Amino acid sequence: MLSTRDVKRKIRSVRNIEQITRAMKTVASVKLRRAEARIRAARPYADKMAQMLASLGAVEIEHPLLQQRPVRTVGLVIIGADRGLCGSYNHNVMRRAAVAALAAPKVELMPLARKAADFARRSKQIVREGLARLGDEPKFAEVSAVADQAAGLYAAGAWDAVELVYTRYLGGQQSQVVAERLLPMAPPQGAPREFIFEPPAPVLLEALLPRFIRTRVWAAVLDAQASEHAARMIAMTLATDNAGEMIDSLTLEYNKARQASITRELLDIVGTAEALA
Repeated sequence: MLSTRDVKRKIRSVRNIEQITRAMKTVASVKLRRAEARIRAARPYADKMAQMLASLGAVEIEHPLLQQRPVRTVGLVIIGADRGLCGSYNHNVMRRAAVAALAAPKVELMPLARKAADFARRSKQIVREGLARLGDEPKFAEVSAVADQAAGLYAAGAWDAVELVYTRYLGGQQSQVVAERLLPMAPPQGAPREFIFEPPAPVLLEALLPRFIRTRVWAAVLDAQASEHAARMIAMTLATDNAGEMIDSLTLEYNKARQASITRELLDIVGTAEALA
């Protein structure tokens, strides 16, 4: 049995950890609310972009992003987190990326965030330059540059398909790791045109397709960040609860050790008194 001093030292250490995890849980909850607000702000733009593409569905146009060809090389755009301490969040994303890589004849990786970059370096695949860090508030310009690079590799024929591997945020504390086909894009489908477009519809569609790719990657990044904060909040909640249970257990152990020490002292006193009698 540990001495009372050792048990008190352990209780103090666990209590310090509990304070840290509780603070991290609070920070994660605040960041999650901000991420949800960014998703709500970006959703109307993405919806309107999809509506415009649907309204142009009757337009026949040849565009590099609409070309279908046999798949020999797949580009995986992997969106992870910059930090850990978020449960199995990063592990689930990298495992899904590994499954997608095994299903393709040949893959090249384009990581976003530090954990995804670490996974890409450990793999034996070709790694394209992505984003080393996303930060707490990713910038649309930086994410758009990655989307443009992926679209350029597809248009040039270096990649025959592009997939997004990320965690889709479902609201609350729910999320789902997905691998979505980004390119080639399916031709826009929709009702016959009811509008007169200026500039002409083919010119407008050609300008909208790259913007739509940027919007999809940006939406995936926002989903991934919200999912990360939700996962970290869950992990820190569990860690705080476990620390509280450990403190209770150690406090009980401390009381037992203290009681045993008092009992030994009383026995010593009684034994000494009997010896002197």
